Amino acid sequence: MPLIRAPAQRLAIGLLSACLAVVLWPCAPAPAYTLYGFEDEYGIVHLAETKTSERDVLVYEGPADPRLGFTEIKRLLRQKGGVAAARRQDWIADTVRPYGAFPASGGGPYAFGPVTTSGPLVDMIRRSSAAHRVPMELLYAVVEQESGFQAGAVSPKGAQGLMQLMPDTQATMDVADPFEPEKNIAAGARFLRMMLDRFRETPLALAAYNAGPEVVARSGGVPPIPETLRYVQRIMARQAMLQGMFDREEKRKAPAVVTPRALGGKRPHPGPSSGNSPR
Repeated sequence: MPLIRAPAQRLAIGLLSACLAVVLWPCAPAPAYTLYGFEDEYGIVHLAETKTSERDVLVYEGPADPRLGFTEIKRLLRQKGGVAAARRQDWIADTVRPYGAFPASGGGPYAFGPVTTSGPLVDMIRRSSAAHRVPMELLYAVVEQESGFQAGAVSPKGAQGLMQLMPDTQATMDVADPFEPEKNIAAGARFLRMMLDRFRETPLALAAYNAGPEVVARSGGVPPIPETLRYVQRIMARQAMLQGMFDREEKRKAPAVVTPRALGGKRPHPGPSSGNSPR
């Protein structure tokens, strides 16, 4: 004989099934992309797609990577309380001290050339810095160290272009022409961002860029390779020297906003008619 349930029993079973469905079926899918980060007491920004530190704040949450520029990320960190209250400026002197005085040009293995803060190449570096969330000072220092800003540079080991991309890196980053400046910088910045995300510390990311990520992973730190040690120290020193320089240049070039208050309460005269405005 088939089992016949009373209406009350069927109602109870239906309610139980509905409750289980609510528990087991999420109301909405989790966001596909999150970005966490903080700015430490040295002014260095740390970013990751997962929360890895108590200092991390949620910078962005949404369905896809919004490709925030570095300036916007720093603004959001300030807005959300992700900036260290205490600041240290002495780290620049501490970082640079081992190198002594830096001549303007020439003068030994640790000499740096004059800083270029404007022009097409700097604009390319700035765009890649924003697109791949790599600090402008760091990316500039890497390009300077790798190629001396020579787009046609080729190393004895076969690295090519401004950021000295090896052939396997070119293939990974889908670079057809390593001597095309903007694409070379963009690929190098993207690879450097990958190293920063993987190793979470700038010296380790730089060591990975120079010696390879697996060498750094096996070493558990910056590998004791003289060339790599010099490479990391030099770029860290240059980044320290450049701190804030490009931001100041951008502010200097920004057009001044004229307000009625600045004009003594008078509105600026619109000037002569162009001939196209309505009478």
